[in-house]
Amino acid sequence: MSAHGKLSRDDLALGMQNAGLLEMPAPDAALRWIDTLIEAYVTGDTPMEEALQRVRTLRSESVVVPALELERLRSRDVLFFLDAVGQYVDDQPELRGLPLEHDIREIALEFGLPAEAARDALRMALTGESDGPPLELIFPLLGHDRILIRIGAISSRLLHGRGLEPIKYGPDGKPFEPLRGQKPGT
Repeated sequence: MSAHGKLSRDDLALGMQNAGLLEMPAPDAALRWIDTLIEAYVTGDTPMEEALQRVRTLRSESVVVPALELERLRSRDVLFFLDAVGQYVDDQPELRGLPLEHDIREIALEFGLPAEAARDALRMALTGESDGPPLELIFPLLGHDRILIRIGAISSRLLHGRGLEPIKYGPDGKPFEPLRGQKPGT
């Protein structure tokens, strides 16, 4: 631990090496990744095991999306939006420093999705969580391949089984409507 009690880059690198999650010596790129992880997820009192679990979660190829959230994503508009984000990511040489706030909003507009809802859908597809650090930190932590794999996994999950046919009623018994885009001007 550093002098102020927060896990330092060196502490986390050593913990990752001891857990078999990082080679010795750690490459510079891995140390930059650890810096991003600390910025995104490590607070003053984050225990080492929790940080290591976050590393394992970020390195996995898919996430578990809660059932009701998955149903919320079950629409053509969201599917096409996620595919477009995948193409956007695939076209980027570097994922650090992207103007994601602007770019995600513009991609969402193509499919008539409200920017905030689209950002939430993307976060859910990539992390399985409804909140967390900014996507500007998530993207470089996941990297090109994991983002594409996770988008592919969620798209596959949405298309198989019932396909894009949403559930009729939510757990509260009220009619359920997935996230849908609206044509401009409506």
